[in-house]
Amino acid sequence: MSVATRRAQFELDCPAATSDMLSRETAQPLVWSGPKRAEHTIGVGCGQRATYIVIGSQNDSNCFAGGRAIIQQ
Repeated sequence: MSVATRRAQFELDCPAATSDMLSRETAQPLVWSGPKRAEHTIGVGCGQRATYIVIGSQNDSNCFAGGRAIIQQ
């Protein structure tokens, strides 16, 4: 969640942005013998709302905040 929160704080220009886990799933590996991936949907709010898809390997803590949708308020 911290990856999505930090990205939203920058993109929304709001250091006080907070986040909530909206969903989590386990996705199949990208290659035959690769690790399964964790995919989380994180909602972030601070005057406007945004959702981020955070993807990472289940075997380590490396992850990135991928796509984003902003909902104007």
